Amino acid sequence: MSEREIEIVRDFMSALDNNEQDIYEGYLSDNFVFSGWTPRPLDRHGFLEVVHALEEGFPGLTYNLHNVLEEGENRVSATWQVTGYQSNSFIIPVLGTPPIPQTAQSISMPSENVIYILGDEKIQRIEVEQIYGGGIKGLIAQLGIDIPIIQ
Repeated sequence: MSEREIEIVRDFMSALDNNEQDIYEGYLSDNFVFSGWTPRPLDRHGFLEVVHALEEGFPGLTYNLHNVLEEGENRVSATWQVTGYQSNSFIIPVLGTPPIPQTAQSISMPSENVIYILGDEKIQRIEVEQIYGGGIKGLIAQLGIDIPIIQ
């Protein structure tokens, strides 16, 4: 493994932080899977739906990626700590949420460990370690909203 995988992860996350949709979408494989941060694993389309909804509600959302390390062939580990300010309402259809009203709340999520699995210079999987107060449920709870999320 080379530094290329780390560079791909850093570039992908930088594009995500900067809401550069055309760039970050290009880093995801067609069979991409996102797990751990949402109640059930999401495919590429579902992940992008969640990202777009969060960008709508939190235009300045940042993932604050750090501790990026090689973990073996095609595996990169990192930690992210999601922060942002909700300035708009949003809805996440793939998770069955009702419209989430604008609350003018800041969020600061706990640090979450993340594994990126790569192949053919694309990200094939992102696996987020589930922790108390983390994930989409923790984010919505920080807004002071109690809603069901589809399992």
